[in-house]
Amino acid sequence: MNALYTGASGLLTQHQVLESVAGNLANQNSAGYLSQQPQVIGLLPQSVMASQSKSMLPIGQVISESWVLSGLKLTPGPMRKTGLYTDLAIGGNGFFTVKSPQGVAYTQDGRFSVDSHGELVTATGDQVLSAQGKPITLGTTPFTVNSSGQIMQNGKMVAALGLTDLANQGIQAVGNSLYQAPKRLPFTGQVVQGAINLSNGSMTGETMTMMQAEQTYQALTTLVNEESSRLKTAGSLSIIA
Repeated sequence: MNALYTGASGLLTQHQVLESVAGNLANQNSAGYLSQQPQVIGLLPQSVMASQSKSMLPIGQVISESWVLSGLKLTPGPMRKTGLYTDLAIGGNGFFTVKSPQGVAYTQDGRFSVDSHGELVTATGDQVLSAQGKPITLGTTPFTVNSSGQIMQNGKMVAALGLTDLANQGIQAVGNSLYQAPKRLPFTGQVVQGAINLSNGSMTGETMTMMQAEQTYQALTTLVNEESSRLKTAGSLSIIA
């Protein structure tokens, strides 16, 4: 019976891993998306056995107790040049600060524009905030942004972007490549104008993780089927006896 519980626990764990990988693959083309990094934590390794030619052979290792810790990879994804002066990217580490429907949030999606009110906004219309936590009003005059996030118009600084690093603890995704976090850190990156950050997920890495999870899932399915058959046989023998 312990083997059945082990298999069921492992199947649930691998299902969670596959869900994380599926989300990363689905967002490969989402600007500013932070890939999830599932980490399986487990205790008490056990061998997965399967019958073959009237004998039992080990086909892998599983863990009888496991859970999945899903963190986020915070390093910005690769840059793509756009040539648009309203598009901004981050080199190194860091996030832009915005005002979302869920409250203050952070993003690496720098597909910005100036709305009808002359305010700098995200691709979904959220206000981009300054270092003072206020909306940034620029009007229709073109602007430049230096590496530290200072916005210049006609040779004068008119605002400074609200930029921050985040500690990878307690970060919550709130949709549209927006994240909330309990703790801000000093900004250590650089702002690049005329470019955007793509997803920081790796197609190759995600595919390898998916293949490994699928192999483990298949081994666990074999374990569950073998244990189920054994229990049925044991049950029928007890009834006959």
